[in-house]
Amino acid sequence: MMETKLFFPVKELTYKELFDWADPVQRYKTSSVSVPRKNGLLRQNSRTGSLVDCNKMKIALFRHGERVFAVDEKCPHAGGPLHLGDIEEIPGGGLCVRCPWHSWRFDLDTGKSTMPRGRDLLMAIYPVRVDQDGIISIGFDKFADSYFSAEEEF
Repeated sequence: MMETKLFFPVKELTYKELFDWADPVQRYKTSSVSVPRKNGLLRQNSRTGSLVDCNKMKIALFRHGERVFAVDEKCPHAGGPLHLGDIEEIPGGGLCVRCPWHSWRFDLDTGKSTMPRGRDLLMAIYPVRVDQDGIISIGFDKFADSYFSAEEEF
């Protein structure tokens, strides 16, 4: 059975604007960078992921080479801001994000915690598509519940 996802475009930034963790030149800079935007410049720390709103959810985006990863912004351990975490290589292949608060590490392909060992926390991960113009879209199982709340205006 084929799983169907709803893909929502990211409006805040494009593929080229994402910090590339695989690029040694970008990875070892410590200063802020200015990213050109339609309405001015966006200042961004040169060593972070990106925080975006998509499907009425806070999502952390990371780029490593040609791949883009999308995960819940909050760490499942204690709610730390994952978009501020580092991307690290997992021994034997793969990548993980390290939470900046308590250094928990989560596999970016599976969402499973890799450190500390023996913990069974899962980080939510989302499929990502990038079109030829660099527009990023994130896949979800459904519309966010807040789309249908009584507080929402039509």
